[in-house]
Amino acid sequence: FWLKLSSYRFGGGNQRISVALMDPTNGYGFEGETEDPFAHLVKPPPLVLRCKVVLVGDSAVGKSALATVFQAGAQAFPKAYSMTMGIDLLVKRVPIPETEVVVEMYIVDCGSFYIGQDAIMRPHWESADAVMMVYDVSNIDSFQQLSFWYEELRKARGEAPITGVVVASKMDLSDRPGSVTEAQGKGFSMEKGLEYFDVCAANGSVDAPFHFLAEVVHTKYRERQADLQAMP
Repeated sequence: FWLKLSSYRFGGGNQRISVALMDPTNGYGFEGETEDPFAHLVKPPPLVLRCKVVLVGDSAVGKSALATVFQAGAQAFPKAYSMTMGIDLLVKRVPIPETEVVVEMYIVDCGSFYIGQDAIMRPHWESADAVMMVYDVSNIDSFQQLSFWYEELRKARGEAPITGVVVASKMDLSDRPGSVTEAQGKGFSMEKGLEYFDVCAANGSVDAPFHFLAEVVHTKYRERQADLQAMP
């Protein structure tokens, strides 16, 4: 006997194949249809969860470099500082390991705070799914300003919870005199109920806080799904 794949057709939304099983000795055989044997090789499209992440902090702490390197890699690290005026938006998809889920992150880089900027940033603060509070580890003033940024976020969000992370940037400068210690950074994070991460955009080490927030978004989605399924 030999097997002949004679034709393809589409029906009922599934690809099917017409096959013929023939006996070469007498010309008799059986012809029929079967499901596409290669269908299991085609992965279903991923479930896409979308979230907005806002970056806040003083100017020159590395917010733009952090977002740019996360989106485009270490080769995109800016060689010269350029102050962000207004808002920058970057988009990056983060796959959740061992799932068919992708978190699409809309990263809003809020520029320096100046007169009139408040009206631009506040709507993003109000609607953000997560916040990334960034300070320069070599600049104690930028760390101390985190309290100001947190209070501004609290005013904008009212009673809504603040989900997010505290990010110590420019870790390649952490050995400078007067730098913010890890204990200080973690202490502030714990006080505000946020997670702490340290990063260095100059060497491309920036993924961890973003991936953590992607996992948080996925966890919240699963919890919401479980709540809906438990409803009578």
